[in-house]
Amino acid sequence: MKQSHLFASWIFFLITVVGGKQLLLAEELFFPSGTHRLKGHIAAPDGIGPFPAVIFLHGGKGPMIGGDPAAIVEAIAQSGRVGFAPIRRNDPSMATHVQDVISAIHYVKSQKNVDAEQLALVGFSRGALLAFMASTRRRDLKAVVLMAPAHGRGLLHQFLADAPQVMAPTLVLVSKNDTKQANHVRISQTINATLKKAGKKSRLILYPPHGLDGHRLFFQFRETYWRDVENFLKSHLVG
Repeated sequence: MKQSHLFASWIFFLITVVGGKQLLLAEELFFPSGTHRLKGHIAAPDGIGPFPAVIFLHGGKGPMIGGDPAAIVEAIAQSGRVGFAPIRRNDPSMATHVQDVISAIHYVKSQKNVDAEQLALVGFSRGALLAFMASTRRRDLKAVVLMAPAHGRGLLHQFLADAPQVMAPTLVLVSKNDTKQANHVRISQTINATLKKAGKKSRLILYPPHGLDGHRLFFQFRETYWRDVENFLKSHLVG
């Protein structure tokens, strides 16, 4: 009996600790957006906080979820921040998705373990476009990361005109061969150049080609790009 108990204890230890770090697994929850109830993934460090918060905005539209929401928020929590990834409505309307992003921001800032003054957005593809749009309107963002941003059928260019309104430092990430679905390399270069021209803090990282489609670099959580995201967030979020 004693050996069985010891064995079970070691199994628990191996499951919860890897490389000396506790695994902080994402939980599913529901939050309101208007009259709708949306799903999200959240993970937080141990303790009462308050902690900085990072919201991950996935790519895709309709039933498609582009990116790796659960793994991303787990990585965020592992670095000592609250990570939250809202899953937007199936409605492909950008207006609807903007509302979902605003609701997600309000939800996170209302949490007792969150420092509402230390907030960052990380977005992929359509989520990156939404993050950029938000950065031209909001004054409560400390950092914004855009991974292979989409153009939104011309919507991006409307918001590029508002680059002078961006307050948060921006990091733009893209793979050299991310040109299959759209020319995300050119889109990324345009955003970076526009922000710099407006006198804003922006940096572009161009990664080596990834497989046959560079857009897929961000389909999964990978240390390849996450170490750059982590270093950027560490430079701009306090706590």
